[in-house]
Order: sequence, then C-alpha cells, then structure tokens
Amino acid sequence: MVFLELIALVVIFWLWFLSGFNLDPGRTVTADSLCGYLAAAGGVGVLAVAAAAIAARAGAVVTVVSQALMAALICVIVFGGAAAQSHQDRLCRDTPSATGCKSGDD
Repeated sequence: MVFLELIALVVIFWLWFLSGFNLDPGRTVTADSLCGYLAAAGGVGVLAVAAAAIAARAGAVVTVVSQALMAALICVIVFGGAAAQSHQDRLCRDTPSATGCKSGDD
C-alpha cells in the first residue's frame, strides 16, 4: 500500500511540474497553483488514515504503523506545500513582476 501511495504522490506532483513545463523558449510559463495538487495529496493522506483504521481493527500492527507514517509524511508535505504557496502568493501580491508570478497579459 505504501508503494501505491508513493506512486500516487509522485504522479500528483509530476502533473504539477508539467503544468509549468514548456519547450518554447519564446514563451514564459509559470506552474499552476499548488493548492489543487495539495488537495489531491491530502486525499491520499485520508486514504492512508482510513487504511490505518481498518488495519487497527483487524489487528495488523505493521500496517497500522506504516500507514500512520505515510499519513504523517503526507501531512508534512501538504502543510509545507501550503506554506510555500502562501509565501509565493504573498510575494506575487506585493511584487507582481517577481519570478514565478503570472503576468496580467497571459
């Protein structure tokens, strides 16, 4: 289960990376807001908590521990990403021409 959750997280954040990827050197592209991708990662965390609860009821201690660790890791990723996105949003509000900010003429 941990392997599948890690694959899901890699896919989610790879899609976020690809949202800001462009091979056209004449065009400046900024990545999408991280908030939607963090919500998807949070969904994976909710599934990890549910799996831990089901495993606890079944008495599978190793699964409970591994799913609790995954839920904690995802929690750190989500809150860290939210803090980074908040910082970027504040930077773009204060200085709209900063690197990584979308211009109004896109």
